[in-house]
Amino acid sequence: MKPARFALSAAVMTSLLSACTSVSTPPTTEEALRAAATKSGVTGLSITKRDDGGLNVSGTLAGNVFAVRVPANWNHQSMLYAHGYVTPAPGATEKAPTPATDPAFGLLTTAYNQGYAAADTAYAKVGYAVKEGVEANKALRDMLVAAGSTKQYMTGVSMGGNITVAMIEKYPNDFSGALSLCGVNPGWASEMRYLFDVRVVYDYLTKGTPYALPGNGDALTPNAAYTIQAVQQSVIGLFTAAGKGDATAKAIIGQLASVTGVSADPVSLITALASTVYGLSDLLNTAGGAGYSNVGRVYTGSLNDAALNAGVQRVSGSAASQAYLAANYTATGKFNAKLLTVHNLSDPLVPYLLEPEFAAIVKAAGNSANLVQQVVDAKPVNLADPATSGPAHCYFTPAQVSTAWNELRGWVDQGVRPPNGANITRVN
Repeated sequence: MKPARFALSAAVMTSLLSACTSVSTPPTTEEALRAAATKSGVTGLSITKRDDGGLNVSGTLAGNVFAVRVPANWNHQSMLYAHGYVTPAPGATEKAPTPATDPAFGLLTTAYNQGYAAADTAYAKVGYAVKEGVEANKALRDMLVAAGSTKQYMTGVSMGGNITVAMIEKYPNDFSGALSLCGVNPGWASEMRYLFDVRVVYDYLTKGTPYALPGNGDALTPNAAYTIQAVQQSVIGLFTAAGKGDATAKAIIGQLASVTGVSADPVSLITALASTVYGLSDLLNTAGGAGYSNVGRVYTGSLNDAALNAGVQRVSGSAASQAYLAANYTATGKFNAKLLTVHNLSDPLVPYLLEPEFAAIVKAAGNSANLVQQVVDAKPVNLADPATSGPAHCYFTPAQVSTAWNELRGWVDQGVRPPNGANITRVN
């Protein structure tokens, strides 16, 4: 009887071993990435080993070149970075991202070193490309999820901040946390309101003076003479005269700041006015019009508000162009992700005044618990050395950006809400 019992045990063991060997082993990270890329329709896929054992991944997804850095110790979480506005000057194209380059104040590198897959992508066009940025980042996010990412963060700078807000609102279950740096957070219509207001009020106040710009009084028609050099000459002339005590020049600067909120320094004014040198044509072509209307808007803060409102140019985009700006993208304040925004106290292109506007939108949606807003010091104004003078758009140090990112992670993972309104220059 003993041999029979042994034979039975041997048969059972053989069956168990056979069952074990039939279980497939989990795919490696590289295999998972290749499968996800194939499923997502990636072309020109390249996966190479990094010196530290991680992977560099690149290719073209939905027509856009992307780059992903995947660490050897991947925690199966991902951080996506949306880049900002690329000036649509003649010949300008989207720069193809590469895993070897970090365009985000070191943010991609920081996240990668902490175990996150760090990704960025080009868009289908330069200039005003919120719609295209959302589409490109959504495709990239979905590919990373197919490769095994279980938690995602969305980050962005400037226009990329608006893309970040759009992503977490349009896809509320796709992201756990989001970081917007110097972002157009309330929406593109708010940014256009600021830039057009600066232009039309400047035109009104400088009409008939040596500081009038080419095309004075017609902010909606691209003008070949309206160049960055022309803007610089006009504004520098204005501030030079004011510095010498010219009462008219001083009055123009003071009223402009009071009416529009633009900072009373030459860099801020030049930046706002020059933004439409190349950007105006792109905006009109992309949105099908200005997308903004100041018809019925009552301006206040000048020496003669009645005269200002009677004489300022009234611009009005079509209903279709206004709808385009609203869709691409005006915030609703409704999102599930934890959102941390960081802004300079004085930003010459995306003004700080957009931050309280965004906070009001989020509050009206009953969602203030998911928003923290922080500020950092602006780059100092130095009129004695204009080449180094501030303020500057998106003026952050890598340490400030890293601190914000780490605070966002702590909020998402440990529930530690970052300080609201804190000045994160405290980190060296």
